[in-house]
Amino acid sequence: MSRFKLLTVGNPKIEKSVAFGYLTAVLHLAPAKLSGFEVCAGRTTGCTQACLNTAGRGGIARGGMLTYDVIAKGERSNAIQTARMRKTRLYFENRAAFMAALVKEIRRFEIMARELGLKPAIRLNGTSDIPFERVKTPMGNANVMQAFPDIQFYDYTKRANRTGLPRNYSLTFSLADGNDAAAVDALENGMNVAAVFRKVPERFEITAACVTIAAPVVNGDEHDLRFLDPKGCIVGLKAKGNAKRDTSGFVR
Repeated sequence: MSRFKLLTVGNPKIEKSVAFGYLTAVLHLAPAKLSGFEVCAGRTTGCTQACLNTAGRGGIARGGMLTYDVIAKGERSNAIQTARMRKTRLYFENRAAFMAALVKEIRRFEIMARELGLKPAIRLNGTSDIPFERVKTPMGNANVMQAFPDIQFYDYTKRANRTGLPRNYSLTFSLADGNDAAAVDALENGMNVAAVFRKVPERFEITAACVTIAAPVVNGDEHDLRFLDPKGCIVGLKAKGNAKRDTSGFVR
């Protein structure tokens, strides 16, 4: 997959999508403010520390495992983190060049997926929370979803007020430490809510401001295709990487 410099195709969970007829590509940026630019406006303390940015090979480095604080302090890093930093800085420092490169890669990815007999799906926020529906492309389109109407885009977000989305862009709200009220709003607004658990339950309740909403839990680790999930559900994800050591309340 070396033909892609911005998009990643082929991590273990993404590969599960093939069984459902989809090939997925993900854009991974340096999360939070690691690059010097904030890409996760709604982040919490818990999700910052537990971010999947350091899961798998992204968390392996000489001298020990990587955490958000270790990377932020410049104590150690690896090639994956360096690449994510570079991509993030390009996005903020030369938006036109970044979007032009992204459009070219999406075009190539769509062709590759079709040649494999699979439907293309793309997550633009693998480790970020940027409202890409507001970012214009160099082709004059309002956003990349409009530029590629036959591709399904999807993301997790911690902002429940992202409205007016393109028809081919699906968002799942991400429950974290301290954002239960926003999660209730998300469910009331028709969004599914993803939650990280130590042990995934069959049903889960979210309470905020004397309002309690209970919803069935679906297995979010079966695949990453959140747009296929039934409406009105909690997407249950098992704690992974640094999230296994969470004490903030991010992991339920």
